[in-house]
Amino acid sequence: MSLYPFIDGRAAGEVGLSDDHWRALGAAFKQVHTKQLPPDLQQLVPREPFVPNGRHLISDLESVIAGAGHASSDPIQQDLAAFWHARHHDIHRVVERTDTLGDHLRRTSPPPSLALCHADLHTWNIMLDTAGQMWVVDWDETILALKERDLMYVVGGLRSGLVSPRQTACFLEGYGAAAIDPLALTYYRYGVAVQDMAANGERVLFLPDLAPEIRRAAVDGFMDLFRPGRIVEMAFASDDGA
Repeated sequence: MSLYPFIDGRAAGEVGLSDDHWRALGAAFKQVHTKQLPPDLQQLVPREPFVPNGRHLISDLESVIAGAGHASSDPIQQDLAAFWHARHHDIHRVVERTDTLGDHLRRTSPPPSLALCHADLHTWNIMLDTAGQMWVVDWDETILALKERDLMYVVGGLRSGLVSPRQTACFLEGYGAAAIDPLALTYYRYGVAVQDMAANGERVLFLPDLAPEIRRAAVDGFMDLFRPGRIVEMAFASDDGA
C-alpha cells in the first residue's frame, strides 16, 4: 500500500512543463539516482532482474495463437491472432533482442551500478499544483535499476515527438554531467514493448471475463505498439544506433 498527499492540480501531460520545470525535474532526479539507501531499505526495494515484467507470458501467448488447431470463435482473439501472424517477425525480434540485451547487461563485469529509479517517469505522472509547484506521483514501481530506466522517458522518449530536443536539453542541464549508456536505453525500450505486449495479450487471451470493450482496447493497445513512431520503432532505431 502506498499513501500520498492529495495534489490539487493537473498532469503535466495535459498542461505541459516549462523549461525551468524540466531543469528542476532533472536536478531532482539526479538526487534520486545518487541517493544511497540505508541497508535495510536496500533489502526491501526490488532490484533490476533484466527480465521485463510479463516476459514469461510471451511464449504462452504464442502457443495459444500459433498452436496447432487453434481456431478461436472469439472475434477479439481472432483480430489479435491475425495481427500477431502478420507481425510475427517484428514480435520475435523484439523478444529476442530483449533477452539478448538483458543477458548482456546482467553478465556485465563489474556489475553496472544500480540507482533508485521511479521506473514510470512520463509526464502523466508529473503534477503541477495550483501554485505551479511540480510533484512526481505514482511511485509504486520504484526499483534499483540502471539510471537509464528513468532517463529513457526524457532522452528520446517512448514515442516520437513525446519529448522535444529542447525539453531533453533542459532536463539534462538540471541533471548535470552523466554518461548515458545507449545500450541500456535500448534494452529498456525493448523491455517496455515486451511488458505491454504481455499485458495486452493477457487481457485478450487469458482473461475472458473482462468486459469486451476492455479486451478490444487491449487489441488496439497491442497494435499501437507497432505503429510508426511508437515504442517498437523507437526500440529498433535505438538498437540500430547503439
